[in-house]
Amino acid sequence: MTSTTVLFDLDDTLTDAATFGASVLARAAREHGHTLAIEVIQRYPGAPYVPLIQRELGVDVDTATEMYATYVRRYREMMPDGLRERTGATDLLRALAAREVRLGLVTNKLERLAREILALYGWEGLFGAVVGQDSCEYRKPHPGIVLHALRLLDAATEAATFVGDTPTDMQCARAAGVPVVVGLLGTTPPAALTEAGATALCADLVAVRVLIA
Repeated sequence: MTSTTVLFDLDDTLTDAATFGASVLARAAREHGHTLAIEVIQRYPGAPYVPLIQRELGVDVDTATEMYATYVRRYREMMPDGLRERTGATDLLRALAAREVRLGLVTNKLERLAREILALYGWEGLFGAVVGQDSCEYRKPHPGIVLHALRLLDAATEAATFVGDTPTDMQCARAAGVPVVVGLLGTTPPAALTEAGATALCADLVAVRVLIA
């Protein structure tokens, strides 16, 4: 399977963030006098955190936004020791870059935080586009966020592949017209990824490399 452009999600696709991110958000909630269980957060992989906080804690948008800002600060402080790359991520990215494949990151994280994570693993020079929740007017699952990344890369949609781990990843990529949408297993049942638009399922990034690199 040959693509000239590959777009990646970040959390639980390139990084192993399911427990780490949820634990940081739970800590931020405690700092604001609330209890938000890690298990509750993990029920919604890929979900924007401000609406999740509002829904689960019954707080207003200003309070949820303040809590999210605390989460971002703590994430930055803790990620050098607490965040891990997903096995095979560096090898996959370097293999694609060596083939001169255009790489883009499409995440609901803040762009600056996403770039800091890329820098942590030495990946920043591999990506021609980094699109976060504040990079354009769209967020997943809206296809506009994928189309924005493709425009930044000057890339053709029909020659692109998207790799992610949640139904929202699958939905936004398929709605954008990306022909190859790889669902990475781990946070979402396989059937849910397929129903959301995945054209292929992979158990890990080693399998993704076999499929696309």
